[in-house]
Amino acid sequence: MLTMKRTSIIFFGDFISFVLAFVILAFLRLSGQNDLASASNHILPFLILYFSWALVFYMFGLYDLLSIKPTIPYLKRWAIALLCSFGVGIILFYFVPIFGISPKLNLIIQIILFGIFSFSFRRIIYTLFSKTITQPAILIGESSYLLELEKNIKINPQVGIHIIHHFKYLNDMDIDLGKIKNLVIIIDKNIGFKSDDILNLYRKNIEILDTAKAYEKYLTKIPVEYIDLSFVIEEVNTKKDIFYQIISWFLDKLFAILTLIITSPLLLIGIIARAIEDGRPIFIKQQRIGLNGKIFNIYKLRSMIALSPDGSAETNGPVWATGKDDPRITKVGKVIRKLHIDEIPQMINVLAGDISLIGPRPERPEFVEMLSKDIPYYSFRHIVKPGFTGWAQIKYHYANSVLSSKEKFKYDLYYVKNRNIFMDFGICLRTIQIIFTH
Repeated sequence: MLTMKRTSIIFFGDFISFVLAFVILAFLRLSGQNDLASASNHILPFLILYFSWALVFYMFGLYDLLSIKPTIPYLKRWAIALLCSFGVGIILFYFVPIFGISPKLNLIIQIILFGIFSFSFRRIIYTLFSKTITQPAILIGESSYLLELEKNIKINPQVGIHIIHHFKYLNDMDIDLGKIKNLVIIIDKNIGFKSDDILNLYRKNIEILDTAKAYEKYLTKIPVEYIDLSFVIEEVNTKKDIFYQIISWFLDKLFAILTLIITSPLLLIGIIARAIEDGRPIFIKQQRIGLNGKIFNIYKLRSMIALSPDGSAETNGPVWATGKDDPRITKVGKVIRKLHIDEIPQMINVLAGDISLIGPRPERPEFVEMLSKDIPYYSFRHIVKPGFTGWAQIKYHYANSVLSSKEKFKYDLYYVKNRNIFMDFGICLRTIQIIFTH
């Protein structure tokens, strides 16, 4: 709830920034008697323009509390988002002229003023979120996860809490809790405590979170070590409601069909380039683990050298890919990977129902077998249908080791528990941004 409120404040601040920019624009350019009608004609188009800009900002993660820290990467992302917003304005008014206006200089003034106000507001909000509008917190315990949580909170004070004390045990607290307003206590589940102690805290109107809940609330992931059978029974709804299932099924099929139609020219060029470079096979298929452990074949346009008859770049069994610098990637492969053309055939898997548009990425059986031995409850990610993209893909980089796979699994767990149609839509938007900027 706290995270949602802070995100809403940022969104509202951008809206106020846009309105201020428009008011100044109207005063500078549309304030004459003959221009009053023109000013009113600009209100609806520019309001629609704002919401399109808000979508762009969301796609670039500019409403993510963990990403609004004013660092160089954030400023770079903010600048690119602003540039893309300007491009959206050009498309809206000149390539799809449904409003009958051509703002020209007005659009440039609007984007400049909006950029200035938005940037200034976000700087103010970050300061307020970090130093003023915060909730005091006490940590109790000494597990590695609690220490990691403490580190992340200190690095990202804008999430809304500041740690005032960290005790090893509950009985170590020697402070008057009644004098601390709006206090939250985060307790490691591994420490021993009496029910009366917890009851006394509740009587003082103190919010209590265990480490797993705090991770979920502030870091949008769930620690693997805190997962057990009770988590699945009590927290995970594998069926979801009928509305979610129908909408997800419909959007999966619609998106897959549209993607195949729209990207077919790119796919054809990729196929031709693939054939010219080193011939067949053009496509490859790999076994993946799907819903409830079912094995299926996933399809891709080949981007690596073919070392076996089926087009695989492996001769001694599956190995981790090493990223964009993998020496097995061909020259054409680098291009189609950069443009994500190699992923387009997976829309066939979406149409076939092997994968959904959104969900945990399906993994190869050999890796699942290995990771299941090192990562507790790794098979839990198979209780929902895997996806073309997912929460872990937009929150974490490519996994090529047990350690990085474990980190991504934390985000998969968060998605499995919290998935809904709005979250899926947000993941889809963020994925579009990743496709065009990575």
